[in-house]
Amino acid sequence: MDIYERLHARFAAHPLGAPRNDKFLEILRILYTPEEAELALHIGFYPARAADIAEAAGLPEERVIELCESMADKGALYGFQAGEQRRYCLLPSAPGLFEFPLMVRQEALKLTPAERERLGRLWDEYYHEGWGHELAGSPTPPARVLPVSEAIPVDLHVFPFEEAAHYIRTARHVAVSDCPCRTSKPSCDAPVDVCLTLNYTARFLSERNAARLITPEEALAVLQRAEDAGLVHCATNTADRVDYICNCCPCCCDILGVMTRLHGVVARVESNFRAVVDEGTCVACGDCLERCPMEAITLGDVAVVDRERCIGCGLCATGCPAEAIVLERVAETPPPADYRELITRIGEEKGRLEVFARHLHPS
Repeated sequence: MDIYERLHARFAAHPLGAPRNDKFLEILRILYTPEEAELALHIGFYPARAADIAEAAGLPEERVIELCESMADKGALYGFQAGEQRRYCLLPSAPGLFEFPLMVRQEALKLTPAERERLGRLWDEYYHEGWGHELAGSPTPPARVLPVSEAIPVDLHVFPFEEAAHYIRTARHVAVSDCPCRTSKPSCDAPVDVCLTLNYTARFLSERNAARLITPEEALAVLQRAEDAGLVHCATNTADRVDYICNCCPCCCDILGVMTRLHGVVARVESNFRAVVDEGTCVACGDCLERCPMEAITLGDVAVVDRERCIGCGLCATGCPAEAIVLERVAETPPPADYRELITRIGEEKGRLEVFARHLHPS
């Protein structure tokens, strides 16, 4: 079997998946040299010491570190220093293998501009040829919407896992980078430099020239700029901490795209809230129609919200000059506690846990 076919099988074992497709095989050929691909076959999805990877691959540890660092610099592998040890692991198709190489600044990327442009087109084609449905192919979504806090009435209790500001203020690190979705397939004029990563993901990307570390205050300003531009805050579907806060548009971004550009998917990316209109205050100006990323609002004598289409982002409320729209709670559902629980749940729903377990560690 071709080495890239074998590597594809490793990525396909992850609960988030990577459907068999010639586009994905070409992506792998762009991101990994044959020698790197051969080594990647021995790397698992759980961080492992370079020494353990070297033993599994039958290579000198120095050569393993050299190859792993090359892959990490391209955003094709996750790596970090833990004490005296270098540790590495494979990335899932998303978030990870799609985003990170497209976030690396061109001057640091080991791909030519033409290869990078080709990479973006391939991911977009792959998304529409099955990968997008795979990402959202389980009842538990990998991402969720964080509502705009100003859209929630002050007397309504909000849980920490529903606040973007909470995650930013409690993060060890915060970084900003260009949105890989809008840079790879620009379909609108929304701001690009509003993609936030947090904690160890932020540190990794900043070390690899893919993001810039910023202060919590700067990150909150990024959120405000994104809200002003009508972008939706989407984050990892976990409670304890999140790895990213994307600021998504419905036309370019893959998170919202599972509902706006793809249809019939299982998972819904949404918050625990829905928009409600005060008919006595609404002046039917239509501003909310422009702000709604889901086209969930129609206009008659007053604005009317389609509760089935609404994802509870709150952008309609913050754009209403009459202050006639607020968010109301429709659920108190907490997300999975952490990333392990999230992936375990998705793996169970897809019947993929057993095969995924075989690819967790060096082999």
